Amino acid sequence: MTTAYPLLRLPYLVLMPVLEQMELIERISLSILSKRVRIFLKLLKMKCKQINLKHEYGAIRMEVLFDNKEKLRLEIFRSGYVEFKYRQDILFCNTSGVPPMDYAVSIMDVMHCKSIHQFRVAEIPARDILPLLVSLPKIDGVVVEETCNSSYPDSMLKKMLKIVLPVSSAVTIPYHALKPKYLRKILKGNFDSVTVGNYGVGNMANFDIRFSLKSLRMTTAKTLDLYNFILNDKDLNRFFKLWTEKNCNDRLEYLRARKYGEGNKDLILKGLTVVSVPTETKREFRVLGNIQQLRSDEKITAEFDITRADGRQATIRFGESDEINFIDFYVWAESANDTTNREPNQSSFTRIFSSLTTFYNSCVERFK
Repeated sequence: MTTAYPLLRLPYLVLMPVLEQMELIERISLSILSKRVRIFLKLLKMKCKQINLKHEYGAIRMEVLFDNKEKLRLEIFRSGYVEFKYRQDILFCNTSGVPPMDYAVSIMDVMHCKSIHQFRVAEIPARDILPLLVSLPKIDGVVVEETCNSSYPDSMLKKMLKIVLPVSSAVTIPYHALKPKYLRKILKGNFDSVTVGNYGVGNMANFDIRFSLKSLRMTTAKTLDLYNFILNDKDLNRFFKLWTEKNCNDRLEYLRARKYGEGNKDLILKGLTVVSVPTETKREFRVLGNIQQLRSDEKITAEFDITRADGRQATIRFGESDEINFIDFYVWAESANDTTNREPNQSSFTRIFSSLTTFYNSCVERFK
């Protein structure tokens, strides 16, 4: 007969070195078994790069990525078991009526991770996996993969998204994954970022699908990315005019319309007061706090600035890549005089240096 060792009765100065000597899988197993031991494990300041969840094959898979490129994997099954994998170590646990997601939350807690980086839906659930999503933590972004297409019933997918999307700030979804009525609800949702892709079935996009002005206007997201849609040039022109009149989504920071085929630039800009900007001008645009970067295969072909009635400014960029043409719409910061979205040019540095020089010379004269 084996007697349990009272680990938590050890003095703090003894307990902490013991925990430090444990393997990661041993620390994880302790964290899911005891709330009290998590307090001590958090003092070890274990950290991860990011944590992702994925629904696939009727299970929820969790992947914890570390800076050293190692991974800790969990598989949460409907049967009530959780499997842990780290290097060559494998550990099975019976959830025994505890919400399986509590195990994931426990790991996030000891890893000082405040949110799931990404939740991917690789397939529409064939069975009810909703109990696995109880106690779901905050999610940075939900991605519904293109394999979830309209050839499958979307009722179970909708049930899953009703749980997942309220705790998420961004969503990427294929146009065919849901019926248009529910997709409109997503466009109207209070998300920071919405990406809608026209991928079609088997990676063959249906280029007859149009994204209308009505759909453009209904979104309330800060960023909207549209992939492989037919966008009417008159609709885009009308949308930009509505923006200048402050008569559309006021939260909008960035719109990307990746179009099938070339657009008529003159028609898109018709009736707008625009200022042409040389394409070689170095500028930085911030989207959701991050600098937006062009891919290596993307090239800017034309760029124009427009101003709204209240003085707020924006930039319309036309570009092309190896795959498709695109139009980017960047809204600057609140103040028209705020240049945080633009890279300072050489003249700005010159003025700053001149001012500092004048100030220095005046100080020297004063204290002579």
